[in-house]
Amino acid sequence: MVRIATITAFTLLFGGQALAKGETPFETVKGWEIEHTAPGSKGPACLMSKSYKDPDDDDAENALIFALAGDQAIVTFVYEHWTWDKNEKLQVPLVLDKKVVIAKSAWTGDAQTLTALLPTTIVPNLLAAKTMVLKLDGADADFKLAGFPEAYESLRRCDSTPAKAPVATTPPAAAVAEASSGSAHIEKAMTFPGDGDVPPQTVFARATPKILLGLAVRAVKPGDSLTAVWIAEKTESAPPNFTIASIQIPLGASPTVSSSLSKPDAGWPPGQYRVDVSHNGGPIEFSQRFTIQP
Repeated sequence: MVRIATITAFTLLFGGQALAKGETPFETVKGWEIEHTAPGSKGPACLMSKSYKDPDDDDAENALIFALAGDQAIVTFVYEHWTWDKNEKLQVPLVLDKKVVIAKSAWTGDAQTLTALLPTTIVPNLLAAKTMVLKLDGADADFKLAGFPEAYESLRRCDSTPAKAPVATTPPAAAVAEASSGSAHIEKAMTFPGDGDVPPQTVFARATPKILLGLAVRAVKPGDSLTAVWIAEKTESAPPNFTIASIQIPLGASPTVSSSLSKPDAGWPPGQYRVDVSHNGGPIEFSQRFTIQP
């Protein structure tokens, strides 16, 4: 989730392809991942991110993404149960260790993310804090900042170190599907266990918490949409080609979008599955298949 959320958040701020393909790892420090953004990307040279599951919130995943861009700090909260409208605006108190540091911090929502541009004068407060909290209506959003000072030092080193050319890697052939020439809008599809930044795959365990379909799109415009229909092709628990869910994916400026499906209470029934994707209610343009192991 963090990878998709990172792309979404930075695209929201900088427009267009804020993060192109090709982010390269720099260091891992105290559970934080520090990366160079792709050459030619708009915005910051490096970013740092961390995610964890909250045992006090049914293991809901939380993540924080932080980067520097001139005299601004870019901060993105990710929470898997949020459902913000794209470009939804809100102003809320930002609290560090029970102290309000910005009474009306401005944030922009998009699905599971809230992103803000803050003055870099906030950095010393972040380095000294253990917890960051957004005082939202009805519920607080908090993130544990353990390891932030060490990760910030790594981020500064990353910002001053030229990025090396990424080493080309090839995911398992079955995990990455290039869209056929008949698809005008889907360029590539990959399936992931929807929990953290992991390689794509097409074979999943019954206990996988969430399966995420990541799509690279082309020739689309804001206001368009894709429809992802999740289908159990052949399982012992449902009739053949049983439709599990039909999910609409709004399209904007981002070249990367996603759809996900959470694990049933009893686990995924073993068998063959696929996701059929269509554009603006048209015919199916592309199908991505995956397997649940017994």
